[in-house]
Amino acid sequence: MAENQRPNPAFEKESDFNFYCDDSIIMQHGIFALLVGTLNNQIQVKYQSIKASPFDSHDVIMSTFLLALFIYATASVAEVMLRARESLYSTLVGNLRLFASALAAILLLSILAPILGCVISAVWAFLFVGIAYESIVELYSILNQSSSKLLDMLKSVRGRNAEPQQPNV
Repeated sequence: MAENQRPNPAFEKESDFNFYCDDSIIMQHGIFALLVGTLNNQIQVKYQSIKASPFDSHDVIMSTFLLALFIYATASVAEVMLRARESLYSTLVGNLRLFASALAAILLLSILAPILGCVISAVWAFLFVGIAYESIVELYSILNQSSSKLLDMLKSVRGRNAEPQQPNV
């Protein structure tokens, strides 16, 4: 029966994921997974003696953590797809992924050490404002380029459809 099965095309050659996802991004995913795993283990140890759940005493923080984790996962997939298309938006989505991962780690840290979490949250907020400003400028530039190309395209279409003018007699 094994002879009749065709090989899976996804495993025939090197994965396209590795082509569009360079080593630095893979390393960032690994660091994030290690950090979240370590913080999660520390939280489990802390709450094991209390016999409570972090959701009981930190429901807002944990809900925000889950939201940041969802944004991280969604942005990771979107970034790979946009890099495959060589889109201009891949850097914007990459910034969103990085800030969502940082927010998720900071939220877990704020459960373990609230003061340290607040200090790092302030630093994160300053960095977020700076990158958000750069992203807005980049989005404005992309929008400006797109609108100028659209106007040029409309002018060329209108120029082809215009009837030649008749000389006045």
